[in-house]
Amino acid sequence: MISILRPLPPASLNTPEMKQYVTACAVYAAACAAASDPGTVPPPAKPGGYRGSDVLRAFDTHFFSKCYLTEQWHGSSYEMDVDHFVPVNQNPALKFDWNNLFPAAHKANMMRPRQWPMGGLLDPCRDQIENRLLATIGPNGQAPQFEAANASDQAACNTAELLNTLHNGKPGDEASRLNTRHLRVTIAEQYDRVLHAIIRFQQAEQSQDAQRGAQARRNLRNLLSKKAPFTMLMRAMYAVVEFVPQELLD
Repeated sequence: MISILRPLPPASLNTPEMKQYVTACAVYAAACAAASDPGTVPPPAKPGGYRGSDVLRAFDTHFFSKCYLTEQWHGSSYEMDVDHFVPVNQNPALKFDWNNLFPAAHKANMMRPRQWPMGGLLDPCRDQIENRLLATIGPNGQAPQFEAANASDQAACNTAELLNTLHNGKPGDEASRLNTRHLRVTIAEQYDRVLHAIIRFQQAEQSQDAQRGAQARRNLRNLLSKKAPFTMLMRAMYAVVEFVPQELLD
């Protein structure tokens, strides 16, 4: 997970009908709270959908066609789910709220608990993810792990727990671990690419060949950019921390 700069709402989510729906949801919630039988209160009419092409294009451009939770690259946001950060069952008014919509891999979306945890989760568009969440990765790209930078930061602790489940399965649940294996294999493959790019970069620096060095820097910069898969985990690699110049990281 990395910090993202969210653009202004796409046109399909910024219509008068959408704005009216938010107001109607607040009225609906108040009516349900006051009614002896909330089931008799008619819900507001939905103004449309939240998977408009402009929404998905915005995800492609600003979320880099990656799952916001695992950073797995999917090539196109059309292949992913639209996840509601705060679940709709917690707050129906946020169903079409642009700030509550994120691109998520289908498996990650399905594994995510439907109940909002006590203390919440880190929002990559509002919170300083890199300052509040730590990532580590083992040799050969094995065993990705996440933890809160501060153990008293409940939102960071909740987010780390969620990411660990999505990456490694539920603790003690072999079926869940097997269900998440493909993600770990994909991470290990990217780890291998980055490691070899670092080796080529060091060789190019030692050769003093300007052309070779320029290409090696470009390749390494691309593999570690925010647009690349698994940015947070790749930047946590020991070889990256020790041998990659800071100016190569966007």
